[in-house]
Amino acid sequence: MKAAPAGRAARGFRCPRPLPDVLIAPHVVDPHSPGMAGLASYLARRGARVTVAPQQDGREDELLQRLARAGAVLQPVVPGVTTALLWGGHGAAVHEILDRATGQGLPSMGYSRALELLGGTAPTVVAVVGSHSTTMAAAALTCALTARDPGWILTAAPHGDAPGYDGSGDVLVVDLCPDTALHEAAPPGWRHRTLGSGLHPAVTLVTAVDTAPPMFATREDALDDIEALARSSESVVVWAGQPGCDELLERLRRAPGPRVVTVGRGQGMDVQILRLLWSGEDHHLTIQAGGERVSLTVPIAGTTSALGVAAAFAAGWALGVSGSDLVDGLGAFTGAERSLTRLGTVGRVTVMESRAQHPEEIAADLQGARMLTEGAVIAVFEPVGHLRTGALAERITAALAAADHTVLLPVLSTPARPQLHLDGIAALASASDGVGGQDGGALVIPEPGPCEMGAEEVAASLARADDVILTIGSEGARRSGPRLLAALDRAAQ
Repeated sequence: MKAAPAGRAARGFRCPRPLPDVLIAPHVVDPHSPGMAGLASYLARRGARVTVAPQQDGREDELLQRLARAGAVLQPVVPGVTTALLWGGHGAAVHEILDRATGQGLPSMGYSRALELLGGTAPTVVAVVGSHSTTMAAAALTCALTARDPGWILTAAPHGDAPGYDGSGDVLVVDLCPDTALHEAAPPGWRHRTLGSGLHPAVTLVTAVDTAPPMFATREDALDDIEALARSSESVVVWAGQPGCDELLERLRRAPGPRVVTVGRGQGMDVQILRLLWSGEDHHLTIQAGGERVSLTVPIAGTTSALGVAAAFAAGWALGVSGSDLVDGLGAFTGAERSLTRLGTVGRVTVMESRAQHPEEIAADLQGARMLTEGAVIAVFEPVGHLRTGALAERITAALAAADHTVLLPVLSTPARPQLHLDGIAALASASDGVGGQDGGALVIPEPGPCEMGAEEVAASLARADDVILTIGSEGARRSGPRLLAALDRAAQ
C-alpha cells in the first residue's frame, strides 16, 4: 500500500536536540499519576539523571522497580543537582514536597509542559490527543510504527513493554491525555494551560472532543484547545463518529489549515473500516486506505478499543508508513496495561482492570467486559476528582448502569476548593436515583468503619461463578484488584 505522505515520509534516524537544561536532572514527585512513569522512563533512557520519590513506607512496588530498571534512582530531591520537579497532580504529600522545592528555587511543571519541551527535541512528533480514549490508540501506535523504531511517552504501556522508550528512529509518540486531578484546588476562574501548546506535530490523532472537567469544562473548551493543536500540525487524523469529532471537522474545513484525514466506519472516510468482527477472543478488522485493503487481527475486547487500533493505523498511514509495515507492527499488539486486562480468576470469577475515567471510556470498557462473559459484570469504581465527578455525575451513573452492580471506592482527589463543599460520592448517589433497579445498575456504597465490609469484600459477596469483576479507575482501583482476588479466595475457602 502506498501511504499518503505527511512531513518526513521516509524512514529516518533521529538526530535529536539535547535535552532542555531544566530536564537534565528532574525529580518525579508522583510516578503513579497518569503519564508520569512514561515520562520518567523516557527521560532516563535519554540519559537524564531522573530521581523518583520513594514510597513513604519505603517499599518498592512493581512500578518503582520498573523505573529503577529503566535507570531512574529512587531517592528524594538532591539539593544542587535536581533541576526541576515533575508533578502529575496526585499524592497526599505532594504539597509539602512542592513547598520545600519552592524554598530551594526549583521550578515545577506538569506532564503536558514536559511533553512540549521534549517534543521540541524530536525530529518528528506524533501526538495522540483527546478528551478521552487516547490510551489504546497511543499504545497501538507505538507498535504500528515499529518499522520507524519510535520513541514514546505514554500513560499506559503496551502489554509487555515500557510506558516510556527512546527509540533509534526519528519519531516520538506522545499521549496528550487531559489532566484529571491537578487543578482541583485551582482558584475560581483559573485558566488552564492549553493542551499541547508549543508542539508542532507531524501528525496529530484526535480521539474525542468532549467535556472533561477540570481541563475542559465544556465541549467548546475542548474544541478550542484541540483545534489549536490541530492547526499547528502538518496533518490531523480525526476519529469520525467519536464525541465532538464531527464538530471539529466542521471547524477545520472553515479555513485553510492542516491536511485532514478521517478514519471511521462510514462512507467517504479517507481510512475506512470495512469490517469489524468479534470472534469471542479477537477482533478482525478490514481497513481500506488509498484504494487498497488490509486485514489484521487484534486480541482485545471492546468495540471502542478495536476502533482505536484502526485509528492508530490511520495515524501511521498519514505519517507515510506503508500499510504492510503497519499491519506487521500491529501484529505484535495485544493491548495496553490496565485496559481490560485480566488479573486472575478465583472460583470461576474473573477479576479484570480498567483505567477508564471519562463516562464514554467507562461505558466502552463495560461493553468490552460483557463480551468476555455470559455471567454478570460487577464494577468496582473509583471516581477521580470531586469537581470532575460532580460535573459528570449523571453521565457517569448512566455509564455505570451497564453493570449489574457497582461498588464505589473513595474519590481520588487532591483537596478541592473548600468553598465549593463538593462530595463526589454524594453527587453520584444523587444522580443514581432512578438509574438501574431490579435489572442491575444499582450503586453500592460501602459503609465506613473497622467492622464493616470493605469494597472488595462487598464485590466478592455479589459475585457468582462465571461473573466478571471489573475495577475501574486510577490509584485505588489499581490497588483494589489484588485485594479482590484475596477476598474471593477467602470466600471460596
